[in-house]
Amino acid sequence: MSTKVATKAIVYTRFSPRRNAATCESCEFQAASCEQYAHDHGLKIIATHHDPDVSGGDEFRENLWEAIKKLPKDGVLLVYKRDRLARNVYLSECINRAVRKAGARIIAVEGDIEGDSIEIAMVRQVMAAIHEYEKKVIGQRTKWAMAQHMRNGKRMSRFPPYGQKVHPENPSILLTDDHEATVIARMLEMRSHGYGISKIAHTINENPDNMNRMGIKWRPATIGKIIRRVTKKL
Repeated sequence: MSTKVATKAIVYTRFSPRRNAATCESCEFQAASCEQYAHDHGLKIIATHHDPDVSGGDEFRENLWEAIKKLPKDGVLLVYKRDRLARNVYLSECINRAVRKAGARIIAVEGDIEGDSIEIAMVRQVMAAIHEYEKKVIGQRTKWAMAQHMRNGKRMSRFPPYGQKVHPENPSILLTDDHEATVIARMLEMRSHGYGISKIAHTINENPDNMNRMGIKWRPATIGKIIRRVTKKL
């Protein structure tokens, strides 16, 4: 009597930590969910690959492509959700083709649609497009929220933006740096009189007291970024 050979599977997880990381599925949680699915559906896990702290739009993921490279013929790339593989349509299609070329298939524990028909493939592409849109919306909201906090004087990064300094008694609050604010005011004044960015840099650099935080001369590109950042707030 022949014994049915279990389908081999490789688990792939990806985690992109955010401020609400407590509500996100960690790589460990994803792996555990995949292991339970494999147990319930007769799959044999032969390897697990993790990509912690990686964006779903990043195509240069060594662990992802290593997992696909190791896929056996008729095997399965097992993921918790398909958006763990990709969050844009182009990358999603590239991954799908690579898996098909290996003679394998993708299974998602949650929210997957079974089948390989043309209609199912179209639905999966639509879902990938939705995930891509969702990623962009989240990015825009995060960017807006961070800008709002910075306008309110809340520290949002390791180094405060030029023109501000960390409060000596409360590191989460930013204060105006009078000297740097004066340099910025000079930049804005020259810009308002029609000076080009290169001319502003040359003029600012003439005074040794106006060197940037690293104690070196200003680059025009850096001055341009500061002017754009400050004028957006006005």
